[in-house]
Amino acid sequence: MPIIFGSAETTATSNYIRSNLPQNKWWVKTEGGDEPIDMEKGFAIDIKNVTFGWLHIDVGVRDWQPWPSPSQSTPKVSDSHKQGFEVDCWLSDGREATMSGNSYGLGQFIAKLYNQAETAKEFAAGKIPIVQVTSSTPIVIGKGTSYDIGFNIRKWIDRPEATPEEDTDGGTPPVEAEIAPKDPPKSSKETETDFGF
Repeated sequence: MPIIFGSAETTATSNYIRSNLPQNKWWVKTEGGDEPIDMEKGFAIDIKNVTFGWLHIDVGVRDWQPWPSPSQSTPKVSDSHKQGFEVDCWLSDGREATMSGNSYGLGQFIAKLYNQAETAKEFAAGKIPIVQVTSSTPIVIGKGTSYDIGFNIRKWIDRPEATPEEDTDGGTPPVEAEIAPKDPPKSSKETETDFGF
């Protein structure tokens, strides 16, 4: 049977977060097409579990070679590969997405977000920040131009549970497990776990 790339019958279900930094536009690429991200709501980034590695992106090519840990790099794979990252994200309606990149601007955004987030008590408690991108300012790097991405951490949420499709037991998780608090509530703002940010 022949292989057809990009067929409408594909079973891929991945959503990818993309950006156009010169215009400060962010969207999610889905099976159904591109959808703009509402930055009033923002999107959740699992920054505590970001992965670094070597990433080569070209037309029709994406080669990702993760490092064993953020502080343990591997030898550079090729001249075409650049230092990059990959991180799990969630949209305001609960859909999971992946964000990755190897540009200087996106790499600096991830580094700044991590450095700011890790000082928060919510980070230590395993919560996920909801991030609003506020600006994308051109900056000169060497002989080129990159972008300084401004952002706010809007609030923190519990890490979303696996969706039924991701459930390895083949069943739907019990409702009680999804709504039962893990820690005694401190305030309604800190315990809010629903989407719709």
